[in-house]
Amino acid sequence: MRILLSLLSLVLVFAQLPLPFGPSQEEKPEAVEKPSPVKGWWMVSHFAVPPTQYSRAGKGIIKAESLGTRSSLFKEAGEKERNYPILSWKWKVSNVVRSAIETRKDRNDAAARVIVVFGKEKSFWTMEGMEPRGLKIEYIWASRLPVGQVFNHPSEKSCKIFVVESGEGKAGQWVNEERNLRKDYSTAFGTGSAQVIAIGIETDTDQSNEMVTTYYSDPILKKK
Repeated sequence: MRILLSLLSLVLVFAQLPLPFGPSQEEKPEAVEKPSPVKGWWMVSHFAVPPTQYSRAGKGIIKAESLGTRSSLFKEAGEKERNYPILSWKWKVSNVVRSAIETRKDRNDAAARVIVVFGKEKSFWTMEGMEPRGLKIEYIWASRLPVGQVFNHPSEKSCKIFVVESGEGKAGQWVNEERNLRKDYSTAFGTGSAQVIAIGIETDTDQSNEMVTTYYSDPILKKK
């Protein structure tokens, strides 16, 4: 009788152990989009750097508050709009980053940036919170550089920077911008496809530790 009870106990123990072979009963979790402070956009932050604070400040308006911080927001371009040649937006800055030197890697802060990413392939950027890969143009509100200057990004080989506003002469007021992406792409990269895959905005002061508040309207791609 004791032998029978011992054998029964062993059977019960082994029945509770997981099978060493065969398919797992656990299902892999589905990819979940990372939370964003602004619906429809995803945020890209940087290790050990506090993120810029973004929020909605009315319909179609995004507020960026930076004090020694850096992060950016991106959204994918719509299928129909990817080949549209015109990008328009408006922005307003409280002030420029006075100690910034945008051509230097260690001083490359800016009160306002609108980023356009060109390419062909889509990816799971929104799920991973990553910056989209491709050729990039940054339109910036510079501190002292002359409007119209175009130069290489000091730390990104595939990015060109266009100065579209500069100085504090227009600080505190809304400024409308419109760019011909095909023309700017040709200036930046020569011939090739100018298909837009994503648009971003960024206000950063992580290197200067200065304070800036910037407002952006949602950038719009259009035919003309």
